[in-house]
Amino acid sequence: MTPINFKASFLKTVYIPQKVSDLNYKNQEVSIVELDPKNQKDVMALAETACKWESIAPGFSSEIYNEVLKPKMYPDIVAEHYLALTTQNKDYKNLDVNKVLGLALFSETMDSENQLNWLQVNPTTNKKNSTERKFKNIGTELVNYMKQITDKPIYVQSADDAVPFYKKNGFLRCGKHDSNMIWLG
Repeated sequence: MTPINFKASFLKTVYIPQKVSDLNYKNQEVSIVELDPKNQKDVMALAETACKWESIAPGFSSEIYNEVLKPKMYPDIVAEHYLALTTQNKDYKNLDVNKVLGLALFSETMDSENQLNWLQVNPTTNKKNSTERKFKNIGTELVNYMKQITDKPIYVQSADDAVPFYKKNGFLRCGKHDSNMIWLG
């Protein structure tokens, strides 16, 4: 992880398919960055992204923003990672909200598993809210990054309509409800 001016930190370069014509996609280089909940610019980038995305379609971006504002009262949480996938490839201290493609909150815990608290892709890029998908695999790349940084299983309480996404990404049903999912590693 490379800290950049003690603000958002570059974590990893990944490649996601970007639409170039009706049936063709090419790999687009994008960055996974971690936002600092103590940095005002990063918090404002989360707020602006949530506001913009919520105006398109309801989702979890506002929940991710709300989490950054809450005082931390859970002693079992070791670290929280506010992740963004962005087409921006420099100057992460000034995150351009128009280039953010996905957001996630991932918690490392003292429990036997870590937790994927929230995950949302830009609503203009998903099947449900757009007739033309400009990018693919945004959520998958964020999940893959989380899998790489942990040696514990990852638990998620999924939205019902996201269960197929998590199954596709190696999560299994756990507990009484179909939406309780776990990746065992």
